Amino acid sequence: MQSKNFVCVLVFMLVIPWSLQATVSIKKKEPVKDCVKNKADCLNSTIPLVAMANITTTPKPKMAEFQINAQKTISISKDDLNDLLDVYMSKLAENAATINDKENEISVLQERDKTEEEILLKYQDLNTTCSAQNITFGINLNEKVSQIKHLQLNVSIYEARLKRKNHLLSIYRKLNASNTSTIIDLKSKVKDLERRLRERKDDLMADWEAATNSCLSYGKTVGIHLIQLPEFRPFLVPCEGRTAAGPGWMVIQRRYDGSVDFYRNWQAYRQGFGKLNAEFFLGLEKLHRLTSYQPHELYVSLRLFNGTTRFAFYDDFLIGSESEGYVLKLLGTYHGDASDAMRTHDKMKFSTYDRDHDEFTHMNCAEYHHGAWWYDFCSRSNLNGKYFKAGTDSEQSIFWDRWYSFNSLKSVQMLIRPKSAA
Repeated sequence: MQSKNFVCVLVFMLVIPWSLQATVSIKKKEPVKDCVKNKADCLNSTIPLVAMANITTTPKPKMAEFQINAQKTISISKDDLNDLLDVYMSKLAENAATINDKENEISVLQERDKTEEEILLKYQDLNTTCSAQNITFGINLNEKVSQIKHLQLNVSIYEARLKRKNHLLSIYRKLNASNTSTIIDLKSKVKDLERRLRERKDDLMADWEAATNSCLSYGKTVGIHLIQLPEFRPFLVPCEGRTAAGPGWMVIQRRYDGSVDFYRNWQAYRQGFGKLNAEFFLGLEKLHRLTSYQPHELYVSLRLFNGTTRFAFYDDFLIGSESEGYVLKLLGTYHGDASDAMRTHDKMKFSTYDRDHDEFTHMNCAEYHHGAWWYDFCSRSNLNGKYFKAGTDSEQSIFWDRWYSFNSLKSVQMLIRPKSAA
């Protein structure tokens, strides 16, 4: 539609000068009209009269020529031109109205474009903001993802731990069930021990009331009893009344299974160690107090690994004080079938690996024999030596020498009792 209006306007613009040119050419022929009015002038004219008559009687329509291009020319009359002009003027008015409408539409569109530009700018601003937020959200999202992975890892670890704990819990529940029965048994044992402890307490109270200075009063019985000496705290001792040497003996040393280590220092031998109902050593200070309070005799019971038993008896046994090195002051006369292997230790001080009282200057006999004893150069007896589970010829063993040998003994007991028993 717009292209057609443009063609019409173009034709109109071309027609106007062509119409003006036609008007000018028609005015130049106005002398013909004057010739009709003034015949004299017509006579002088070169125009034939017939022509004048034709012109006057049948006037030709006024024509105008329009050259479209070099090959084409259009001829048109004034009236047609005016009609055409009226048509194109109306068309021009319509086109002007159409153009006005289009201009209004263009204005509206321009306003809309401005609004859309504003919206676009806002959209761009929002897009920029959203992009920045997306970057921030992306960073936060990555952090959250890493946190989620870390939490998932922790969850897997905790699940594994929970499985282990559940497994342990099931084990502990089973143990608890078994421990419950064990606890019930232990409670019954505790009650039994409490009963026995009360009985033992009663026995100790009875012993306390009837405390003596030896085991003579207990005769042929076997048990642990309380001994009371002047200016010395009471202490327990095992009494042994069923021996080949008769009743009333006090056990001061016992070895038979190696359950107690006898390679100990001076302080341990001073105080005593072990269990009175198992392997033990009564203590040098107690031996000094006992043998100093009244004369005692010594009985040594020996058992070999082949089952043979032997004994050594000394009728006057006395131990000195700590300031004297717990010296073996007296032994008396020997009787027995084991040999007088303790004789060489008479008048010797007691030695341990940290207190060397032997006669050797270049060695410690307690270290050499892995024990503690009244060593001289070094020893013919070593009842506190190392316990061997089988017969062994070793200078560290428990031995009682008959022919200067170190054959180990299976068991040994040292017992004392007051000489008044004889």
